[in-house]
Amino acid sequence: MSTPNGEPQNPYTSGQSYQGQNQQYQQPSYQQSNYPQSSYQNGSYQQPYQRGYQGYPAQNHLRGMQLAQTSMILGIVSIFVLGIVLGPIAIIKANQAEREFNTPATAGKVTGWIGTILALVYILMFVGVFVLAIFAPDTTSSTTGSTYDF
Repeated sequence: MSTPNGEPQNPYTSGQSYQGQNQQYQQPSYQQSNYPQSSYQNGSYQQPYQRGYQGYPAQNHLRGMQLAQTSMILGIVSIFVLGIVLGPIAIIKANQAEREFNTPATAGKVTGWIGTILALVYILMFVGVFVLAIFAPDTTSSTTGSTYDF
């Protein structure tokens, strides 16, 4: 298959042949859109209100990393000391780091929950032992004829 000029014809086209000598390239014309111009184009850009920490993106990332590390440290400490207080604080800090700064803080969340649960188990065990000590029957024998003479 070839054209009258002897050039090979592309089998994938719909019968149209390319003739580069006869056609001139025309730049496509773009029409003006009906959409309003953005505030960047007309020069009246104003910073929108942003919730959370105001600052540069690097400062936001740094603040998020600090919150994640703080939550992790509080969570680890809550496993050993004052878990009922430090555990929930670690969970709150981890949630704040994830929600406001989009920084992962899974370690702080997990250690905070572990510290909180362990503290609750310790408190329940203490209360259980205390209640058992109060309401347990007296198991000491009160015989008057003791065989021990000191």
